[in-house]
Amino acid sequence: MHKFLYIIIIICFLDLFIQLPIITPFAISLGASEYTAGIIVAVYSLFNMAGNVFGGYFSDKIGRKNMLLLGMVLQVFIILTYTIVPSVSLLLAIRVVHGFSSGLLTPAAFSLVADISKKATIGRSMALTGVSIGTAAVVGPALGGIISSQAGYQTVYFVLAGIFIVGILLTILTVKESTTEESRDSHYQTNYWQIIKRPSLIVAYVSAFTLMVSNGSLAFGLPLKTVALGLSDQSTGAMLSVFGITAIIIFATPLNKIYSRYSPVALVSAGILIVGFSMILLHFVPSTILVYMTMVIYGAGFSLIFPSMNKIIGQNTEMHERGKANGIFYSYFSIGSVAGSFLSGIFATYFETPFLFIGITIILLLSVIFIAHKKALADADTL
Repeated sequence: MHKFLYIIIIICFLDLFIQLPIITPFAISLGASEYTAGIIVAVYSLFNMAGNVFGGYFSDKIGRKNMLLLGMVLQVFIILTYTIVPSVSLLLAIRVVHGFSSGLLTPAAFSLVADISKKATIGRSMALTGVSIGTAAVVGPALGGIISSQAGYQTVYFVLAGIFIVGILLTILTVKESTTEESRDSHYQTNYWQIIKRPSLIVAYVSAFTLMVSNGSLAFGLPLKTVALGLSDQSTGAMLSVFGITAIIIFATPLNKIYSRYSPVALVSAGILIVGFSMILLHFVPSTILVYMTMVIYGAGFSLIFPSMNKIIGQNTEMHERGKANGIFYSYFSIGSVAGSFLSGIFATYFETPFLFIGITIILLLSVIFIAHKKALADADTL
């Protein structure tokens, strides 16, 4: 079942990545100003966060497979509305609903992977989910750009709806429900506040927030860096691809044995240190080749963090509460991305590029992880 589940995760994340090159020009083509187009882009992430929380709760209550199917069916109908949207105001409304429905999928999919993975191999399983997301990140923007340039924006959404129909069929035919009737009946035993304040899970939440602060900073600041070096806009995409390819190589090769060999907290901590260091390097490097080398370093740090923080969620939750924990966890992704872009804007206003202070901020956040981990160990000793 694993291999089909990874394909389903690619489909879930294609929803985000295929729209990246087209949603802003699509909004402008309907008459939106650049400011309004920015809101239309951002509102998807905001309501995606809400969808994560609801999707996590209901994947515990009604089961992972049912939640995936419900989310995908909603996706097909909502995606098709893009093909007939007549105005900017309706596009904004569609983005609100679309962000929410998309958010329903992620907690269910990742909880399902954790449910069916053996404890000894859960880190490597999560590394392969990273390959799925990386594949979507590489294929999605290219597919969206090519289709829209050849056949228009609406055709992109027809194709995306068709892809989700394939996902529905794959889910029906290949996915077995991982939760039990007992776990679904007892889902209410753990409430959200208990999961939010659990020290072992705080390590994962802060890791997700930190990683996405760095990603938000890259999205904002890397184009400024390429301009400063006298490079074209295409160079930014190539630099981002380098970090993605580096991470995929580590996820998909025998190097992924590290996720079973070492503590996930140790890997997360090392990864955040490397990511923070690479951010600081980006501020100072004076040449194109050094930027590419720094992005390789960043990709290595990213590869240590992503599977390990997912592994922390899987190891420190029971089946009846894992969906809720993943819902909170993935909401931190959205919060971190927004915070990264916001802080980068402030730092860039005064210091040309934001990377130095973002790097320092990221390294300082390590202290929160150490405190939470120490508290988790103390709690474990008292049991």
